[in-house]
Amino acid sequence: MATDVIMPALGMAQEKGTLVSWILAHVSAAAGDEVPVGQRIAVILAPGEPLSKEPSRSQPASPAAKKIAKEKGIDMTTLKGSGPEGSIVAEDVLKAAAPNKEAAAPKSSQIVPLTAMRRIIGNRMVKSKQEAPHFYVSMDVDMSEVSRKRAQWKRQEERVVPSINDFILWASARALKDFPSLNSTLTEQGVKLLPEINIGMAVAVEEGLVVPVIRNAERLSLEQLAAQSRELADKAQKKKLFPLDYEGGTFTVSNLGMFGVDTFVAIINPPQCAILAVGQVARRAVARGEEIVARPMMTMTLSADHRIADGVIAARFLKEVKELLEKPEEQ
Repeated sequence: MATDVIMPALGMAQEKGTLVSWILAHVSAAAGDEVPVGQRIAVILAPGEPLSKEPSRSQPASPAAKKIAKEKGIDMTTLKGSGPEGSIVAEDVLKAAAPNKEAAAPKSSQIVPLTAMRRIIGNRMVKSKQEAPHFYVSMDVDMSEVSRKRAQWKRQEERVVPSINDFILWASARALKDFPSLNSTLTEQGVKLLPEINIGMAVAVEEGLVVPVIRNAERLSLEQLAAQSRELADKAQKKKLFPLDYEGGTFTVSNLGMFGVDTFVAIINPPQCAILAVGQVARRAVARGEEIVARPMMTMTLSADHRIADGVIAARFLKEVKELLEKPEEQ
């Protein structure tokens, strides 16, 4: 049977070779010709076998490759070998039998235009990170008493049951009365201590994030604050917030606990100088005296502007919020 002779590759990067001399008959390239690697350059015939007008185009193949090709019905003349001297190996046949779907036509990329809200959020956060030297302080809180009070109030159907986030907003507002530097903004003249404590509550909406504001939050009872937070969250989801609802915030609380997040750091919402990030309430093993007990714990992290506050102030503020949450007063 006639067998093709192909131009061998003598190096990994070789693409062509120069034919120097011949010792065979029925050649298809003359001495001195430059021939691409893999192209047929001669035909070897069996004794007495005539040269066909269209000689065989088959490539050298390993026995395993021939067997697999026969079993899977693969036409080996359509394959390009990756073995020595361009021979077809088993892997070449297997690739042809099961082509890589990912090697198909590449998927075109898609550009999703930024919404006006997302663009504003992006610009504000970039400005905040560039201008305000952020620092972060974290502290764990035992939420056993908050959980107990909520369970107790749920049994009293006539009462509004504050959410965990309502307790955090309430405790933050009261602690800010003792830490006015965290309820301030930086001006060219210096630090401006703000007379009102207006707590912003970050609310996720389809277009991004909005921060409606609970005004004079330190003057509200827990139930009054809970009623206002529900109203604002509902208006935010229904896209019924007025400009007055999200203007004038002096401090922000961002809660990702409902999404199963344990801890995170938030970017300060300018012109404010601090923001409190809180994670989920989850049972953890904690030491109580000589015992290890399971308690509902929550991690809170304060991000603050180091131009206005320092680590000691941040730690003392978190300690007071912690104490208020671990021993909440019924309001």
